[in-house]
Parts: sequence; C-alpha cells; structure tokens
Amino acid sequence: MENMEKRMEKAGMEEAEELEMNARMVERADDIDNAAYRYLAVLLELDEDGAEERFPWNIEILRKVFDSSVSILQEYGHTVCNPYIATSESGRQYRCTLSECGCESCNCQDELMEKERLISNIEDAAAMNGFKVMDGDHDCIIVRNSEMDVDFEIRVSQLAG
Repeated sequence: MENMEKRMEKAGMEEAEELEMNARMVERADDIDNAAYRYLAVLLELDEDGAEERFPWNIEILRKVFDSSVSILQEYGHTVCNPYIATSESGRQYRCTLSECGCESCNCQDELMEKERLISNIEDAAAMNGFKVMDGDHDCIIVRNSEMDVDFEIRVSQLAG
C-alpha cells in the first residue's frame, strides 16, 4: 500500500503528457492531407506554383474531402486507415487500434497501441463500477474502492508468443 501511495504522490507532481501520434501515424495523416490538397488543386486547374496563392491550405476543407471519400469507400465495403488519438470517458488518451478501425492490417500500429486501448477500456469499466481512477501509466492503473478504502493496481502486460 505504501508503494502505491508513493507512486501516486510522485505521479501527481508530474504533469500529464499529451499523447501524440507515432511517426507512422503522422506520416499517414500528412500523406492523406497532401493528396487531398493536390486533388483539389487539380480540380481547380491550379498548377503547383499558383495553388498556394489562389487556394491556401485549409485543413477544414481537406478533412471534409477526406470524410466524404471515406464515406463513399465504406459504402462500397472498403476500410480506410485514418490515424487518430482517442480520449476515453475517464480522460485517458490512446492511439487508434485495429480492434476499433476495422482494418485487416495496419502500417501505423506499434506494440503499445492495443495495450493503451485495453487499459483505457479497463479504466472506463472500473469507473462505471464505482471505482475511482487514482493514477496510471502505460502499463497500469490504480483504482480506489472508496466504500472499502482499498486501492488496487491493475497491470496489463503482453504475453510472450
């Protein structure tokens, strides 16, 4: 119990870091945005030099084009990788995972991503069952049963093989 309290105190002193997309996710998102921009420039009959001046970069327009394209592709049974950071009900952030997007494979995913999603879901389940989420990191969460005044550490690790 003492170790958990020390870890919670230590974690409370440190500011929570904003989760960021990994390098492959950033590259994928950039590729999508750049392709959408080039596509729109072609539709507007703009050459590369004149495009920036006459049609400045506008992420809102690019996302609308992307969202429309994804809808059309999904209508015809295709899945599209669209990397994102999700925030669970408990506030934990995690990177998108195959179990959520429906893609068969992912060139963006790394070994931590599914674990992040799993820990986030465990946090949400604990909160829905009356536990208070006290702390956590990329491997575990600490929850408190206030009625019994008992803390629990829930650790997630990948099995070998």
